[in-house]
Amino acid sequence: MDPTEDHGLVLRCRENGDNLLSIAFLSKTRGLHYPLLRKSKKGTRPDLFDTARITLSRAKQGELLFASDYTALKRRAGLALSYERLKIASRFAEIVRCNVQHLPDHEIIFALSEKLFDTLETEPAPEAAYLKTLYLFAKTEGFPIREDWVFNLAPHSRETLAKILSTPLNSQPEASTDIHSLTSSIEDWLVAEAHFILSR
Repeated sequence: MDPTEDHGLVLRCRENGDNLLSIAFLSKTRGLHYPLLRKSKKGTRPDLFDTARITLSRAKQGELLFASDYTALKRRAGLALSYERLKIASRFAEIVRCNVQHLPDHEIIFALSEKLFDTLETEPAPEAAYLKTLYLFAKTEGFPIREDWVFNLAPHSRETLAKILSTPLNSQPEASTDIHSLTSSIEDWLVAEAHFILSR
């Protein structure tokens, strides 16, 4: 393939031998792929949760995909300043990485992921942001989240969920056992009903 510019999010970055990095790259238009990037002392090293631009090319023989000209358009170094926020961002990145190949709307998933990472870096109530994003993720992908999961919640949990979904993050109360319970419940539903892969 001829070199092609791509734009996306770094969901994972791992060493691949002495001279290469393997990037889990969620492209806005191409979906998830895993290009190899040669290490460079001069170039910018990819970081988790970067929004970046790369140039893609395929090896002359074989199917290996290579990235070059890595440019970080937005870095989210602030996520590393809070263990809780970093943990949530990492969990969502892993959910997307393990499940996005089965979902058709790459642009929507990209937009949701980018918005969550931005929110986790700058806004309060990270657990509420995560719960809202999971709900919206399931809803926009066409899963019957309202008709099935919400419908089967206990009345108190439905009321709590409605308040969380309708309240801006800067007005959310402190994280509580209710939000922990709802988050675990929606994750369990995604595994059981949408066949998501989630680590525990």
